[in-house]
This record gives sequence, C-alpha cells and structure tokens, in this order.
Amino acid sequence: MPFGPKGNRLDSRCRAFAAVRSRLSAPALALLLASTGLSAPAQAFEFLGFNFGSEDKSAKEQDIPDPVSYQAAMSGIEGDRKAALKDASVLITKQEQPVSGTTGLLVRARSDQKRLIGALYQQGRYGGVVEIRVNGQPYEDVPLDADLQAHGPAQVEIKVQEGPEFRFAAPKASLSDGTPIALADYGIIEGKIALSEQVLEAEDAIVAHYRRAGYPLAKISQRQLEADHDRNLLDVSLEVETGPQARLGAAQISGSKSVDATFIRRQADVPEGTLYTPEAIQATAKRLRALGVFDSVIVKTADEVGPDGTVPVLIDVKERKMRTLGAGVTVGNTDGIGLETFWTHRNIFGRAETLRIEGGIARIGQNDFDQLDYDAAVLFAKPGVIGPASTFDAKLSVKIENPDAFHKRAISGEVGIRQQMSDELSGRIGINVEYARVKDSTSSQTSLLTALPMELSWDNRDNKLDPTEGFQVLLEAEPTISASDDVHFFKIGATATAYYALDEAKRFVLAGKIAAGSIIGANKSDIPADRRFYTGGGGSIRGYAFQAAGPRDAANKPSGGRSYALVSVEGRMRVTDTIGLAAFVDTGGSFNSTLPGKDGDYYTGVGAGIRYLTPVGPLRLDVAVPLKKIKGEPQYGVYLGLGQAF
Repeated sequence: MPFGPKGNRLDSRCRAFAAVRSRLSAPALALLLASTGLSAPAQAFEFLGFNFGSEDKSAKEQDIPDPVSYQAAMSGIEGDRKAALKDASVLITKQEQPVSGTTGLLVRARSDQKRLIGALYQQGRYGGVVEIRVNGQPYEDVPLDADLQAHGPAQVEIKVQEGPEFRFAAPKASLSDGTPIALADYGIIEGKIALSEQVLEAEDAIVAHYRRAGYPLAKISQRQLEADHDRNLLDVSLEVETGPQARLGAAQISGSKSVDATFIRRQADVPEGTLYTPEAIQATAKRLRALGVFDSVIVKTADEVGPDGTVPVLIDVKERKMRTLGAGVTVGNTDGIGLETFWTHRNIFGRAETLRIEGGIARIGQNDFDQLDYDAAVLFAKPGVIGPASTFDAKLSVKIENPDAFHKRAISGEVGIRQQMSDELSGRIGINVEYARVKDSTSSQTSLLTALPMELSWDNRDNKLDPTEGFQVLLEAEPTISASDDVHFFKIGATATAYYALDEAKRFVLAGKIAAGSIIGANKSDIPADRRFYTGGGGSIRGYAFQAAGPRDAANKPSGGRSYALVSVEGRMRVTDTIGLAAFVDTGGSFNSTLPGKDGDYYTGVGAGIRYLTPVGPLRLDVAVPLKKIKGEPQYGVYLGLGQAF
C-alpha cells in the first residue's frame, strides 16, 4: 500500500469536627454520610464523612420546576485559599443555574457546607466553621415554604472561619499481626501540615504496595483519625490487613452475548499460576478493550482466595452495538469536497472480526464528475490469529483517481499481520498486489505491482485522537517489483510527531512533526506516477493545493519526486471545553533526487485554525497561505476535516 505525505483526503485507516477532641472511625464515616441523606458523588472520594469532588454531572438541570435564582458570595477568607474554596463551592460555581424551589436551594446549601468543610480539611484546617445564610437567615432555619424571591434573587452568604492549621502528630500504622509500617515512607511525617489528601494518598500507596507484592485482598482494615484541638494536631492510626498471597486463577466471564466467551478468555490471556499483580489485571482489561466490541470491561479478582492458593479473575463485559452506518466529509478550497460512507460490523463471526464496506468521492467542485476521485473497498480484520496480540487484516479495493498529477484506474488486494509487541511498540507486515493503469502528462503505464509493506510504530501519545503529551515514531518500508516490466524499487520513510503540554491543565499544547522518505532503485520515469512522493494539501503543507508543492513537468503539472521532507510546528490552545484555536507553520517539499532536500524547492505555508472538540476528535477548520506562490494555483487554502492535522 503506497505511503508518503497525505493530502486533504479521506482515509478510512483513517475522575466537622465540632467537639474539642473528636474521633471518627471508618464505620462512623459511612453512618455520618448516610445520615445526611446524600450519596457520595460520582468520581469523588470521602474523608472524615465529607465528600470531595464534583456533583454528579449526569443530573441535568433542565426544565426545572419552580425555579429559584440566587446570588452567592463568600467572606471570611482571602487569597489562594479563598479561591480554592470558591472552586469547591457548588453554590458559587453553579449560581447561574436556578434550583428547584426553596427545598432545592436548602439542599444545595447543606451539601455545600459539607463540601467546604472538606475543602478546609484539604488545607489542613480541622477546626473550621462554615456558616451559610439565605436572605440573612441561617439556612437551617429557613421554612421550606419560604418565598425566597420576594425582593429579587435570593441572597446567599457563605461565611468561613478557617481555624488554625493542624500538623501531624506521631503517626502509627501496622499490619494486622502487629508488624509496624513506617508512615513517613508514605508522606505522613510528624510535624508536617496535615493535609487530608495525604492521608488518602498514603492509604492508597500502602494498599498498592502489598498488592504489587502479590496480596490481592490487601486493604485498610482500621482507621483512626483524631483532631486534637488543644494542640492543633491530627493523630493518624492505620491497620492494614494483607490477606493471603495468591496466584492468578482461571478467568470467569460474564456479560457476553454475541461474543464467544472462549475467545474472550483467550484474548484476556490471564497468566494463570503466576503471582498476582495489579499490572496483570490492568493488561487484561486493556487487551479486551482494544477489541472494540465492548462498551465496558471490568476486570477484578474474586473476594476470596481458593484452597489451592489461586484467586479467580472475574471479567464482566458489556457489549456495544456491533453494526455502524456512517459518513464523513472533508472540505477545502484547494482539494474540493470529499465524501465517504461506510458500514461496519464489529463481530461478524462472533470473535470480534470486523467487516467494513466503504466508498468515497473526492475533489468534488474541482473537476467534472468524470474527473473526480472514486474509491470503494472491503476490509476485514480478525484479532488473535497468532496469539492475543496479533491481528490479521485484508483489503480489496477499487480506485479511480484524477488529481492534477496523473489519472489512475486500479484494483488491488492486500493482506497483513499486525503484532502488538508492547503497550507502545507495534509492527505490521503485509503483501499488496495491484493492477493499475496510470497516465501522466508524459507517459501511460499498465502495471502489475507486488509490494511488501512493512511498518514499525512506537507510540506513547496520551490520546490518539487529540494528543497533548507523548510522541509517535513511525518507520515504513515497501519493496516493490513489477511483473509487467523489469522495474523494482524500494520505498522507505520515517515520521516522528511529538506533543508537549505547556500547562498542567493541558490547555496550551505545542505539537511538532518531522517526516522524510525516499525511493531508491529506479529512475523517476520508471516509477509509476502514483507511487512517487507528493506534498501539498491539508495533510502535509497547508496553504498549497493537493500535490502542488513539488516538482513539475513541462506542462506545469505536478510530477512528484523520489524523496520528500516535511517539518510542521503547531501551537494549540483550548479556549473552552469545546472550542480550541491553533496557529501553525508547515514547510517542506518533494524532490527529484533520492536525497530529501536535493533537486527541488522547499515550500512553506502559514496559517491558523479553529477546533470544535467532540468525543470522536476535534472538528478542524484551518486557513493557510503559501509564502512561495505557484503560478496558476490558489493563493490560500481552507481545510475542514475531523481530527488534528497530526
């Protein structure tokens, strides 16, 4: 399958202490929480009976009955600590959203009081007091039938007395058999500011330590936390129950309907008989999610270790819809409109085999209908052909292509095997046979080409659709021979992309790309025009038309090259949760020589774009201008597509 710089084309591969000295044990925490009538929020945690985290965002505040508007303000605390409390306060962060009646506001106030006490705990302040008044009256004294909006929006005042800063007293921790645990190794150090999160983090770290040592049932069995208000100290006492050390037992599958349970067990690849580790459980879950047939995958161990010293691995899956009918579109003033439609079945034979039928039309608006690009293909993929980490793929395609550089009619077939060698490293080897008629301005060729496409990828990007950190290095090679004449050539290429977030929230990202390739073993005229390298367009050098930024023939038509080089730098800024901006520079070109940069020109495009962020990747609109004008070509480029440029 030919590789090289991409244009703007459709590509299908394409988370209160009130007494002077008080104590809360773990059971009391749950009782206190239950007594409020409030459940723990999703993606939150509980500490000393108070909740940290956001409200359940699945609750939609739409069509609110008896809406009550209010205005909230906070006093009694200043600076960064006030900012942290304001961020934790639902009364403040959601005051633009009305509540349902007086009851709704009072429930929000009660919840907020607990959250703010919890936020003070996060700052190491365990003697704090949070008072909330509604229209000048303590919210606890407001009648449920009170008219809170008699004189406009209800006025909510949050008064905070943060109290003194507490420090850790001498901490104590041990195993259930009395073996001491040094809490200082986990950040709980006598005299250090007693931030509540550090206690939670220490508990998690201790449990994780013993689970990594092969104890799947390790847990905190007793927790005693005492706030000494006379000395402003927090006493921490923990007991850890490890349970027995265990080896991994057999996988038990639940939830599967159309996906074969035996196949799931084989793909899970649980290393039975080996010592339990959390990493083995995580790897199992990752392999199953990668199949693409499950909406959810939950992998955990059973609650008991069997008499043989093994712990069963429980795998619960929820299948997704297996059939999809979809369409895609790209738009550009230089490349025209591209349309694609596809139908996919992700489990056609019951073992996560994928069948995809697709078709597309490109360059609409650039040419007459008889000069557009057309393609149709049938793709098949079967995971687990040579072990759980392998996938067999096959493709049969028909193409009609009519770019400015050449005219092509072709039918091709390809089969290959992809192997996932680690979380980051994967490789593929295949065989491709293509019968094609290719005509350019100087010649017409009919050829039967056989190629062996190979690739090796190292990819540790944090998000494949919209990366903000990490990098990918892709190496490609494709030896090709022709059965119709004595022509053979070897195509090689390398692409490296990297991403660096400039801030902790990852709103500002610097992205870079370097790519180069070469064709050796044949003269340029002997290489079919469609197998040469072309640059220009939305996937390579924006600002230029598709395939336009490179060598040209005597008729001023793009003729492609035997090598290419590309460098792109893009700054990305997320303005809101759904809107992003970008500015970029693309430079490079294709060259007649086998050495990138020789016998040809470099072209540079600069521009900016806007991104609309969706669950399936950003919708991208870029506008770019070429710094080196090409006679007869557009003086700017507009590109609309799904996904980042790289």
